[in-house]
Amino acid sequence: MAYYFKESTLPMTSLHITYNCGGMFDPEGQKGCSHLMEHLICKTFKKYYPELTRNLIDWNAYTSNEIVCVHFTGMEKYFTPKLKKNIVKALVGGIKIKEKEFEAEKKVVLQEYMDAFNSPESGENIMRTKFNMFLAIGKGEDVANFSYKDMQAFYDKFMKKPAKIIEVATTQTDFSDIEMDENFAVEPMVIKYKNDYKNPLEPIPPNNKATVLFLNKKTVNKKDYPALQVAIQMLVAGMESPMTKQIRAKKHLTYGIDFGMLNLQKQAIIYAEATTDKKNEKKLKDEFTKFFTNPSSYLTKQRFDDVIRAITIAREKKELFPWTDVGQFIRDGYVMIGDAYKTMTLDEVKAAAEKYLVVKNFDVIVH
Repeated sequence: MAYYFKESTLPMTSLHITYNCGGMFDPEGQKGCSHLMEHLICKTFKKYYPELTRNLIDWNAYTSNEIVCVHFTGMEKYFTPKLKKNIVKALVGGIKIKEKEFEAEKKVVLQEYMDAFNSPESGENIMRTKFNMFLAIGKGEDVANFSYKDMQAFYDKFMKKPAKIIEVATTQTDFSDIEMDENFAVEPMVIKYKNDYKNPLEPIPPNNKATVLFLNKKTVNKKDYPALQVAIQMLVAGMESPMTKQIRAKKHLTYGIDFGMLNLQKQAIIYAEATTDKKNEKKLKDEFTKFFTNPSSYLTKQRFDDVIRAITIAREKKELFPWTDVGQFIRDGYVMIGDAYKTMTLDEVKAAAEKYLVVKNFDVIVH
């Protein structure tokens, strides 16, 4: 049975799509490539990123030893059967990305995994020396050598048909026209303990990472916090956000951007941080500087509407699960967005950004 439905008693829904690939199934010479493919198949539904963000539908993906899984969770009135069906159709509709985009994402994965590839004490590397098993972490040189042509062949073999679709909802979505296959494309590897398989690790490279931190010297007053919080979300929240698209997807300078505020009692401190290769340190600083030179130019009406909608839906969720947010009582009196978003205007958000998110307010620290 490839489709599983579980009826929900709450107006929340989730969708999981799994594939029969992962660390146990990666062929010789392609160890770790299931994880790279996990990143790449998430691009098949990128046209729906804005809809997922503004409707506060959380999504992510992971690779284990046995499966690759893409999963979504949201309120059912926003994460509709139509949207679910569209996403699944996109996943099975072929992997249609350009070679330049493929190479960029491969660099992101290599950045993410570099420490584990080369750390002798890591569990993954102990497993390879005792069981000849590379797990989902894979092997650096295999991921580096994985080609655009390999990507197409891997998708056709392992990911063109999902192994399972699992839906939790109050009503079922009709996936009857989605072709699925629970059979394994290849048999999983047989693991056997040996004292030393003599699998050499890749040479440990010198530290080639640099973390670029833009630390704001101007503390945020409590009254400015709500509009500034919205401005930061407009810039960085979601894969389609201006910062994420530019710094990760287009420039592929980092795996992720940490941009937010450290909340103190009646004030907050703004920071923006990302890690990159040392050779790209200046490029990353330049990209951050560009956003903080004229921040309001990236704060569009559409982004504003999407973020306010997402905040509104977040409040609906809290009504359903009040026990998940007792922090609002613990932090009573501290800087919070509160209900200010209900009457907030785009002009107020732009004004807050121009007051705080400007180059002269930031100290640039590289470590």
